[in-house]
Amino acid sequence: MVIDVHAHVVPPEIAKDPAFFAERDPHFALLTKTKNAVFVTGEELLRDMEADGVHQAVIFGFAFKDTGLSRLQNDYAVHLMRSHPDKLAAMAVIDPEATGAEAEVERCLSLGACGVGEIFPAGHGFDLLGKGMKRVAGMCREAGAVVLIHVNELVGHDYPGKGDVGPLGAYRFALDNPGLTTVFAHFGGGLPFYAAMPEVKGLEHVYYDNAAQPFLYKPGVYLSLKALGILDKIMLGSDYPLVSCKRYMREIALSGLSAKEQDMVLGENAKGVFGRFFRSHTGGNTNRRQNTVE
Repeated sequence: MVIDVHAHVVPPEIAKDPAFFAERDPHFALLTKTKNAVFVTGEELLRDMEADGVHQAVIFGFAFKDTGLSRLQNDYAVHLMRSHPDKLAAMAVIDPEATGAEAEVERCLSLGACGVGEIFPAGHGFDLLGKGMKRVAGMCREAGAVVLIHVNELVGHDYPGKGDVGPLGAYRFALDNPGLTTVFAHFGGGLPFYAAMPEVKGLEHVYYDNAAQPFLYKPGVYLSLKALGILDKIMLGSDYPLVSCKRYMREIALSGLSAKEQDMVLGENAKGVFGRFFRSHTGGNTNRRQNTVE
C-alpha cells in the first residue's frame, strides 16, 4: 500500500486565481513564485493518485495568517475527506498565533481532521516554542491527533519558501512536546541524520516525511537513514503537486533498499501513524472523532 502523508489541495476558487489570494498573505505569495508553481483541487489529486498507484493521502491546504482563509481551505479538506473516507484524511491548516486559531483547531478536530499541518513557523514568523503553538500542540496531543511541521535544511541552495527553522528547532519542539505525534516535513531539515546520537534516535512519536527529496538529496539518502537505524520513521510525503509520487517511487527504487524496506517508506510506516484516520465504506470508523459528523 502506498500512502502519501503530504499532499496540498485547495478549493477551486484558490486554484483558479492564486494571485488574488497571494495579495492577502505574504507567505502564500512567496509560494506562488516557486518555479512551476501550481495549485490543484481534490479532484485532480484523486485522478493523479489513481494514475500513480497511490492508495491513500493525507491532505491539507496552505495556512494563512487570516484564520478565515485557513477555514475556507479546512472546510474543503474536510468535505473531501467525508466524500472519500477510504482514500483521504484531512489536516487543518492554521497560523497558531492568529486570532481564532484555537477555536478553528477544535472545530476541525471535532469534524474528524487527523491533526494540524502543514504548519509554517518561518513563513508566518512565529516561534515553535511560543504560546500559540504550545496550545495547539496540547490540543492535538489530548485528541490523539498529529502535527505536521515544515522544517528546512539550513545549508544548500536557496528557493522560495525555504526558512530558518531547521533541525535544532525541530529537536527542541520534540523535547518540549513529549507524547505528541509529530511529523517533521522535508526530512526534518536533516534532524534524522543526527540519529547516531542517542538523544535524537530516542525521540518518541517523532517521524519525518521525505518531501522534496528529489530536489534536495540523492537516492542514497535512504541507505544512510537505514544505516542510522531510523528508516522506520521515514514516510512518503510528496509535497504534491510540487512533485509526483511516481518520481519518489523511481528514486526509492534506485536507493538500494530491499523491496520490504521500500514498502516501509512508501506506506507501511505511515499506516502505523495515519491508518486509523481512514475508514472503509463498510468497515466503520476507527477514529472516534470522525463519528461526530456524517
